[in-house]
Amino acid sequence: MKNKILIGIIAVVSLLLIASIVLSKLGIIDGGEASAKEKDVEIINSVEDLEDGHLYIWKNCEGKKITAEDNEFILCPKGNSNLKNKDKDSSEANYTVWIDTKDDKLIPTVTRADKIIYVSKKEVPDTYDFLRMYENGYSIGVTSLKPDAAGHYYLTYMQTNAKDFKQYVNTDSDAGDLAGLSVQKLYLEKVGKASLTEDNVTESGIVTGLKKNEQYVCEFYTGTYFQDYMLTANQHTFTEFEDFECHGYDFLHSNCISVDIPEWLCSGYYYLNGEALFRFVDDEDVEAYNGMPYDENIDWNVPLLQYDEYGKVIYDPSKPEFNEEGEEVDAEDTEELEEEVPEVASPSTAEWKYTIDSTDPFCAVIKLTPLENAGPATLMFTDSEGNVEMIEEKDNEITLNLEEAVAGECQFALENISGRTFSVLYSTGDTYYGPEEVLMEKEPEGN
Repeated sequence: MKNKILIGIIAVVSLLLIASIVLSKLGIIDGGEASAKEKDVEIINSVEDLEDGHLYIWKNCEGKKITAEDNEFILCPKGNSNLKNKDKDSSEANYTVWIDTKDDKLIPTVTRADKIIYVSKKEVPDTYDFLRMYENGYSIGVTSLKPDAAGHYYLTYMQTNAKDFKQYVNTDSDAGDLAGLSVQKLYLEKVGKASLTEDNVTESGIVTGLKKNEQYVCEFYTGTYFQDYMLTANQHTFTEFEDFECHGYDFLHSNCISVDIPEWLCSGYYYLNGEALFRFVDDEDVEAYNGMPYDENIDWNVPLLQYDEYGKVIYDPSKPEFNEEGEEVDAEDTEELEEEVPEVASPSTAEWKYTIDSTDPFCAVIKLTPLENAGPATLMFTDSEGNVEMIEEKDNEITLNLEEAVAGECQFALENISGRTFSVLYSTGDTYYGPEEVLMEKEPEGN
C-alpha cells in the first residue's frame, strides 16, 4: 500500500514538473502569484476631506451640493511616468505613464454626469493640459524600444546615468533589474516565444500582445551575449498621443474648483496637467463600457486631431480657428486670426501681414500658378524684429522654414508675380490665397 502511495506522489510531482517545463519553454509562466493584490478605490464623502494640490472626480454630481456629506469623490492617480511633464518634449524617450495592475482599479472613470475637481490653497492654474494618452494594454516595464537597420529592437540608455535609465525603464517594476547592465545598446530579441517586430511593438516602443500579470522569459543581448530575464506584464501602459490646452473652470463656493470637461472630448485616457490620470467615457460609449479597468471592445485611441499629407494639423477641436466641420473660420470671427488677406502693392508684387503667436518652429509654403517664360518669383520675409530673409521660387513653389520663429507681426512681400496667382499654407493650418484676378503689368503707353 505504501508503495502505491509513493508511486502516486511521484506521478503527481512528475506531471507538475513536466507542466512547469512546458510553460518555461513557451516563455510564459502564470503570474497569479507574481501580481500583488489589487487595491480598492477609496471613496471620499466630504469635500472638506479633499487634500490640497490634488485632482479628484466628483461622481454623479448632477443636482447635488458640493457641501453635502454623501458625495462621492475619487482621487485621480498620478501613476509612474518616465519623464517629468515639463521635460516630455525634450527627451528622445517617448513620454510614458505606467499603472501597476495592483493599482489598475484606482483609475477613475469620468462621464458627463461627473465633474473634475481641483483643490489648492495657493493658486488657480491658468491652463489645463488635457494630454491624451494612447492605451497600449498590459506590457513589461520598458518603453521607447527602437529598431535598428536590420529590424532588431534595442534600448539606448544603458551607458548613461540613473536618471536617463528611468526614461526607458520602470524601476518600480521587475524590469528595474536591468539596471545592472552597462552597454551602448541593450537588445530585446524575444518576449516569450515571440520575436519583436513592428507587429508587436508600437511606434512608441511598447511591447504589445501580452497577457495581464503573466510572466515572460525575455531574451536580452549585451553585445552578442544573451541574458534571460523573467519580466511580468503587470504594467498598464500609456504613451503620449494628443495634447490639448484648455482654460475653462468654475468656482464652487467651497475649497475647490471644477475644471470644464470640453464638449469635444471623446472616449479615451487623459493625463491632466501631468498629475492625474482618468478614463473618459463619452455618452455614446457609456452603455457599452464594461466598467472594468480594461475594455478591449472600446477603441480608446480614436484620434481627434487631423493632419494633411505633410503632417500639419488641419483640424484641432480645441482651437477656435476651426469649426465643427474642420474648416477654417473667417478671420473676422476670431481674435486669434490676425492675418490680413494679401493685397496687391504693385502690378507685379503682393504684400500681406501675418501674426506669429509663438517661438515654435514655423513654416509657410507658397504655391504659384505656372506661367510660361515667367522669371522666378522672390519672397522677401521680414519678422517682427526687422530680420529679412529672401527666398527664390523653385518649381512654382517657395518654402519658408523657421526653426525658431520670432513672435509678432511679420511681413510677406512676393515679387515678380505678374500674371500669376498663388496660395499660402502655414504650419498652423491657416490657408490664404493671392488676388482672385490675375495680376498683369500695365503696358507702356504708345504700344
